[in-house]
Amino acid sequence: MRRETERALPFPARFARVLRRIIGAPDYEAYLEHCRAAGHPPRLTEREYVKEFFDSKGTGGRCC
Repeated sequence: MRRETERALPFPARFARVLRRIIGAPDYEAYLEHCRAAGHPPRLTEREYVKEFFDSKGTGGRCC
């Protein structure tokens, strides 16, 4: 499902997503897609997501 969604994105958005993955930056849109695919509402705002992302970096934390 993720690949189909990525193909629907315009090139600049796809490029930004790949760049975020390469440098290890948080990707809130990918988090929202994950929540939709997993069937639960997002529990974090974008600000909370970024904070949790950096707080848990290197600790192996996961949302599900």
